[in-house]
Amino acid sequence: MTALVRSELLKVRTTRGWWAYLIVLVGLVGIGTAAEVGSRSVDERSGLDFQFALVDLVGIASLLAIILGITIVTSEFRHGTITPTLLATPGRGRVLAGKAIAGVLLAAFFAVLAFAVIAVVASIWVSIDGGDLQLADSDVAERAGKTLLGVILWLLLGAAIGSVVHNQVSALVGTLLWLFLVETLLVGLFSLLDGLAEYLPFHAIDGADGSGGDNLLDYRPALAVTCGWIAALGAAGLWRTRRRDIT
Repeated sequence: MTALVRSELLKVRTTRGWWAYLIVLVGLVGIGTAAEVGSRSVDERSGLDFQFALVDLVGIASLLAIILGITIVTSEFRHGTITPTLLATPGRGRVLAGKAIAGVLLAAFFAVLAFAVIAVVASIWVSIDGGDLQLADSDVAERAGKTLLGVILWLLLGAAIGSVVHNQVSALVGTLLWLFLVETLLVGLFSLLDGLAEYLPFHAIDGADGSGGDNLLDYRPALAVTCGWIAALGAAGLWRTRRRDIT
């Protein structure tokens, strides 16, 4: 399994998309941090709400994580490299597991990199303009841990989707349409049925990042529902991948 994970990490690192992920992540998180600090007064920057708002910016990595999760599985089907991969490792379940583990490591790296960008940008701005960073506070650290786990869950959800929908374009477009359009429409429809919208996949995963919000499950139920969605889609993807004729 170690060799499989190393192989998957090598595949990601040697593509141009890897650098695009890093550039986009650093740019968006840096701009978001600057905007958050600049919009707060000196007194507000010493409050816990401000520290939480900074940590929540790590959630920017979530969208990149789900895209990476989808592409880490579907790229091989798109480019036809899945055949030599499965010839080298006939166990299709092991191949998918290796991709998922590699994706988790990359998602964790994305989250840590986002934290680092936030800390650097915010500390420089605050040291010049005034304020107090408390990113080492226990409550803030707990929120950071939940946010990091949330980024990993987005990656795993993307990998599960990619294992079900092997066509890369269909998986990416379908996921983004569901996220930004279909689920929003379903929320309006399910408003007639109290509490049902909270169990939709992206509503559940929003509740599992620790930030909370209206019309979302509490953290632990949201985490359980999210893991349920990932497990269900992952099982369906494993079944489909095992049955697919690879030529």
